[in-house]
Amino acid sequence: MAGEFKFGAALLSRQDNVQFARDLERLDFDSAWVGDHVLMPNGGEEGYTYLAAMAGATSKITIGARVIVLPLRHPLMNAKMATQVDIISNGRFIYGVGIGGDYPPEFENLNIPRNERGRRGNENLEIMMRLFHEDHVTYEGKYYQVHDLTLSPKPIQQPHPPIWMGGRAEEAVERAAKYADGWFPNLNTVDGLKERLAKIHELAEKAGRDLSHFQVGVVTSTTIAKDHDTAHAEAASRGGPPGTRSSTDWDAMVDRYNAHGNAQDIIAFCERFAEAGARHFVFNMTAGGERLQHDLALLAADVIPYFRAKN
Repeated sequence: MAGEFKFGAALLSRQDNVQFARDLERLDFDSAWVGDHVLMPNGGEEGYTYLAAMAGATSKITIGARVIVLPLRHPLMNAKMATQVDIISNGRFIYGVGIGGDYPPEFENLNIPRNERGRRGNENLEIMMRLFHEDHVTYEGKYYQVHDLTLSPKPIQQPHPPIWMGGRAEEAVERAAKYADGWFPNLNTVDGLKERLAKIHELAEKAGRDLSHFQVGVVTSTTIAKDHDTAHAEAASRGGPPGTRSSTDWDAMVDRYNAHGNAQDIIAFCERFAEAGARHFVFNMTAGGERLQHDLALLAADVIPYFRAKN
């Protein structure tokens, strides 16, 4: 699959996302990413607020959402806030979206039935994509209705900021094929990426969508250490992310899902996914403090140049 290799990063620990974006820009990463939750056991982070702050604090790096949980907000609010981020960033925004659900109390406390999140996400996308480039939009859905609605101003990027779909479930694949400009799943194997990407292209072809410019990324928890075994032990001891079944043997899954080890190990991990079609890698950094700075510098000096030489 054609396309330049690009590299971004996000924080898994609770640190300053704004300074993190500045650091990534200084180190010549391609993108800086932030998640989106209004309620999580560790506090979480509201995505739009940080996206706007990160955009305002930088000048050239792409700012990405990984991912905005669409059902938590009305589509007008999602469209308006995404547009504001696109304007603040002067068109440096990738609009990663998904339907969430990994922490049920988040939905319960917002009085949003969790079992409706997929359908609510679809209606969000239907309305937003029209609001981004149409005026006087009317839409009558099961969950949302808008009448003669015009979004002003419009996003800088047209017809809209690139929408990248998160998720690896069958419904997420179908959503990516129907609506998205890119797809970047978390917790996906190489074979899983190949199979789901083939399905996306199959569904899009049936629907008459042109995916010649479709982007494919990979989000991966990243643990850097002096060697593979040391990093593996650390990553396995941390356990799975929210939403992972308690019965999951996380130690056995680390090699399948996590980038870990030294620079050569990280390169080998990315190469496997690159062969499956991935071109944009987003490292979820597990370290903090001085170690985080060391790990970012290592990626910038030893991993990213290896792939840019192939561009």
